[in-house]
Amino acid sequence: MEKGGNNSYRWIVLAVFMLAALVSQLLWLTFAPISSEAREIYGVDAFHISTLSLVWPLVFVITAIPVGIFIDKKGFKKSVGAGVVIMAIFSIARVFSTYPSPNFTLLLISQTGCSFSQAFIFGSITKMTVSWFPENEQGIADGLATIGLFLGMMLALVLTPYFFTSFGLQGVLSIYAIISCFIAALFLLLARENEGKVVEEIAFTLKDLWNLSKLKNFSILEYGFFAGVGGFTAIMTWLEEILHELHNLSIENAGLAGGALIIGGIVGAIVIPALSDKAGRIKPFVIFNLFMGAMMLSLLGFVERFAIIVAICFTMGFFLMSILPLVLELSGRIAGRGMEGRASSMLWFYSQVGSIILIAIIEPLKKIGGSYVHPLTFISILWLIALLLFLMIKEGEIKNHTS
Repeated sequence: MEKGGNNSYRWIVLAVFMLAALVSQLLWLTFAPISSEAREIYGVDAFHISTLSLVWPLVFVITAIPVGIFIDKKGFKKSVGAGVVIMAIFSIARVFSTYPSPNFTLLLISQTGCSFSQAFIFGSITKMTVSWFPENEQGIADGLATIGLFLGMMLALVLTPYFFTSFGLQGVLSIYAIISCFIAALFLLLARENEGKVVEEIAFTLKDLWNLSKLKNFSILEYGFFAGVGGFTAIMTWLEEILHELHNLSIENAGLAGGALIIGGIVGAIVIPALSDKAGRIKPFVIFNLFMGAMMLSLLGFVERFAIIVAICFTMGFFLMSILPLVLELSGRIAGRGMEGRASSMLWFYSQVGSIILIAIIEPLKKIGGSYVHPLTFISILWLIALLLFLMIKEGEIKNHTS
């Protein structure tokens, strides 16, 4: 039987998957860097514009579990293929929200339609890497797959303002629609299942998900995604406001700090999983990275020099977001073959719940304590709790059980 890792085509499959992941984030954060301009164009308030981004985690919470079942039954190509087709269709619909006159209702419907693609793409990361890559490459494969997410976030923040000033909002939406259609066609043309690697088929009942969440090790991963990814998303959402109030940074400098956070995540998602694969261990890297992420976040509220703030953001992104591919790999081992899609979808479900809750409580915590130092400390504590919980995982038992 041919193993997935013996097939060099796996790198092409990974590349087109990364592009699909990139586009999903590009569409999600289209309006984040031009929110004030979008308010004027559509004649709505800040809350309405914020729903264009908030709808993505809300829809994900609803769709994560049924889509995870679909992924395990149909495979990653049909699942991601469904996601890119959804993105392409509704990215085109977004263009018509500006013509012949601005129509926010149509824009919100189109953006909501785009958001249905996210569960198909996010939930397929582990299924793709397990299907195509040997165990000693799955960490770096998961890392590269998640890099697509970080790149999409960064490009949305960098390219959208440039395209907006050059071509207007209709130009931005048209360019992104063309990109979405091109990537969708590229994925459908080049992606395929690994027919040389047989993945066990298992019968499924809703009780399976309940039993999965009852596993001590998997429940620890669920909390890790809730606190880790949810906390990171909350920080990214509020970073400009936090840095402006605590350190009086300009929008431009706050943007540079946010860019350093994402770039750190990209570098970390390459370096740390590669080291993990080489060492044949996951747990020590997760524990150390959680500690470093919590320490960097705590320091963010007290340092003053801009260069140090940027360095802290880069370091925090490097250590914190490199945990993501490691935990995804670990979830596949805990869940077992045939459950990878459901397992990763469950983790992403908790990450989106965490994002919604932690984004919402940043401002109340700041008002209670009188400073953004308090919500930063709160999230740091959540990450340290995750560290303590990860100490309870017995990695050797998991590997013996699933190998």
